[in-house]
Amino acid sequence: MMTKKTTPQPSGRWLSSANLSGNSMSIMYKVLTYAHFNFCTTPSKISPSIHRIELFIMTTQPPFVPLPLPPVEESKEYGKNYILHWNLCALDLNRVSHSVAGPQTGPPLSARSLGMLHLAIHDAYFAIQSSTAFSTFLAANAEDAELRLPDLNGATDARQAVAGAAFTLLGLLYLQGGPTISNNATAQLQAVLDRFLASAPGGVDQASGSYQFGAAVGEAIFQLLFHPPGVSADGYHPTPGRYKFDDEPTHPVVLVPVDPNDPNGPKKAIRQYHGPFYGKTAKRVATQSEHMIADPPGLRSNVDEGAEYDDALRDIIRMGGAIPLNSTKRSPDDTARGHFWAYDGSNLVGTPPRFYNQIIRNIAVQHKQDADIESEVNNADFARVFALANAAMADAGVFSWREKWEFEFWRPLSGVRDDGRPDHGDPFFLSLGAPSTNTNDIPFKPPFPAYPSGHATFGGAMFQMLRRYYNGRVGTWAPNEPDNICFEMVSDELNGINRDLRQPYDPTTPITEQPGIVRTRMPYKFSSLWEAIFDNAISRVFLGVHWRFDAAAAKDILIPTDTKDVYATDNTGATVYQNPEDIRYETMSTREGHEGLLPIGGVPLGMGIANDIWESGLKPTPKSIQPAPPAEQSKEGEQVVMGLPNAAP
Repeated sequence: MMTKKTTPQPSGRWLSSANLSGNSMSIMYKVLTYAHFNFCTTPSKISPSIHRIELFIMTTQPPFVPLPLPPVEESKEYGKNYILHWNLCALDLNRVSHSVAGPQTGPPLSARSLGMLHLAIHDAYFAIQSSTAFSTFLAANAEDAELRLPDLNGATDARQAVAGAAFTLLGLLYLQGGPTISNNATAQLQAVLDRFLASAPGGVDQASGSYQFGAAVGEAIFQLLFHPPGVSADGYHPTPGRYKFDDEPTHPVVLVPVDPNDPNGPKKAIRQYHGPFYGKTAKRVATQSEHMIADPPGLRSNVDEGAEYDDALRDIIRMGGAIPLNSTKRSPDDTARGHFWAYDGSNLVGTPPRFYNQIIRNIAVQHKQDADIESEVNNADFARVFALANAAMADAGVFSWREKWEFEFWRPLSGVRDDGRPDHGDPFFLSLGAPSTNTNDIPFKPPFPAYPSGHATFGGAMFQMLRRYYNGRVGTWAPNEPDNICFEMVSDELNGINRDLRQPYDPTTPITEQPGIVRTRMPYKFSSLWEAIFDNAISRVFLGVHWRFDAAAAKDILIPTDTKDVYATDNTGATVYQNPEDIRYETMSTREGHEGLLPIGGVPLGMGIANDIWESGLKPTPKSIQPAPPAEQSKEGEQVVMGLPNAAP
């Protein structure tokens, strides 16, 4: 059982000792903030005239101040439902961890954390409130102990079981610390967990058998799916050459504290490469088959598609450039949409899986099965849909990261600058960039390759899963045709509160009290989830951080002209897109080393992952298609390489 931590108390440790002779003394010690010094001397064994001085430092921390989080636009009614309560706890942990350099950061790990949480909630709930339509993710009678559901041991209260599963799993994910994680980060995350434990609807009895059962479920899911290496880049070196991902020109390095507990102390420069081995080494969650995409235009088997690549180059210059550039033809609404979907791990905002869960909350409540949000039928409904959607996003993170680092395709900022052809590229090009919300930093490009888009893959997986789940309840539609699930959202990126600061962020002061340019509040309405799939994916082009084919094939989303592989623009020079309701993600292409045709970009990749999990009923990925255990992995140079079914060499 997880134990609650309290505000850090004074503690002591021996830091150094020295020999003292006469008036000379040599002491090496590190002065800590808020330190009390206790001295004691003892006769030295070397000589009675020399005394040994022991320096003991009693360290205390400054008064703990929880990170003031800006409010989120959501009805207070949501807080009455305990499934939604623990989901919100995870979403707050997401944005806090990204604000204090904590664990489980970045898109793939944050998606994995949410997937693990909701599988634990799902099994803790349905082990007690069983369904005739489906079974739990872990099975009570599984031969493999790793996949076996813990014994109920008399547990009867689903509310307490869910609390035990959620609190235990989130504690294991966020409170273990590490050499790069500050004490403050752990304390901030502990404060979030404590706040949600204290405010849980109906209260929490940690001594109850039902809570203990839930805790055992949380531990079982953690042991099955936790990925210890995280997104480490140890041993990775960029592959040189045309089309290859490399350091960002505007952020070639970042400066981080040598000691995470001394943020104002010495800094070291690091080059950022996020998760180069994650996709090939992390366990898959619930997919039952392989998911791959075609080679991008201009590369490998599609080297003859240079005209399509060149048109994409022109497209990103006009639609993804910085606002002051004369070559930028993007509309203000396009710019706003780029920001709406961003969630690029920024301060107080977090990552895309957090925003996608905010959308799931909106839709789940909008289409709840009972007027009483606290009813058992709603608990079951929410437990199931959140598990399905988050498992799909967890696997979307695995597959999209495997493909990203397989191709190592450069981001547009590098592609335009390093093109080398005077009539195509621009060595001084600047993209609009991913917003550094609630800081005074400049925009950036994410520190991982472009193809496929993570946003497109996560969004394709999540929205497609919702489309499969609500098909027949809200309306009826084919898997590759528009639905009629409409919704309206206010993004944390454009909520009239979060802002671009003029000075460094102050973590002790609410963002509303810090000077800066406030982002305009802009609610967006979508007539269908099908429309949202496209809008989310193409938004990355509007920030200039992705090529259009990172989302989907040009033939599927653009308007053709009489010239092959050249697509239409309007009278202002802006790219013209198909009506989202008319889009079908159908175009396929080749991949080097693979027989047959494969989809192009993140949208169909994510949709395929969702379809797989939906049609197989949310079951653990078979061991036969999991990455090889560490002992079976080989190395080429310093990069871990694994055999994957049908994977290109």
